[in-house]
Amino acid sequence: MAEATEQGTGARRPRSNWVPLAVATGIVVLLGAGWPLLDAATPSTQELASDHTVDVGSGGDYAASLQPPQRGWNMDTTRTMAGQQYVLTRGPVELDLTSVTPPQDMDATPENLWAGMETTSKVHDASARLGRPENANSQDGTEGLVGDLHTQGRTERAAVFPSPDGEFAVEMILGGKDATEADLAAVEDVVEAVSFEHRGGS
Repeated sequence: MAEATEQGTGARRPRSNWVPLAVATGIVVLLGAGWPLLDAATPSTQELASDHTVDVGSGGDYAASLQPPQRGWNMDTTRTMAGQQYVLTRGPVELDLTSVTPPQDMDATPENLWAGMETTSKVHDASARLGRPENANSQDGTEGLVGDLHTQGRTERAAVFPSPDGEFAVEMILGGKDATEADLAAVEDVVEAVSFEHRGGS
């Protein structure tokens, strides 16, 4: 009886140990084969039509949008968070659009926002430094600042435009690790293509 019990136990043991292991192995193999196929079937960029308008963000009585003046822009869907951040690409060029809300104790002037943008840039790259900005006007005439952003061996373009009521602002960085000065110069006016619209319609 004891021998039979041991044999019975021995017959059941492989089933209880190996079946879960086989299932787990199958899942790992399936995931390993499935993720590349899923990535291939899901493109990370979406081509923008020539008249496409990107809704960058909103706050208070205004909403901001951007319509690239050049053809050939794409949206990086893997790095875009609707209503907060959009990443557009055109060849080696990248345009990072961010909607930010100024601190309540800060006047949302272009100068204050420019200083805040440099502080934020240093969080991601301690070597980041904003150069002396120039006055600029957005597509609808809103006043802002545009200037150079110096990072590790690269010079990019940065821009900041506060909404007319100061409730939020649009920050932009035009760059790309493989983009040349000529690449950036060809699309530099995109940083002034943002527009603010009064949501009340007046």
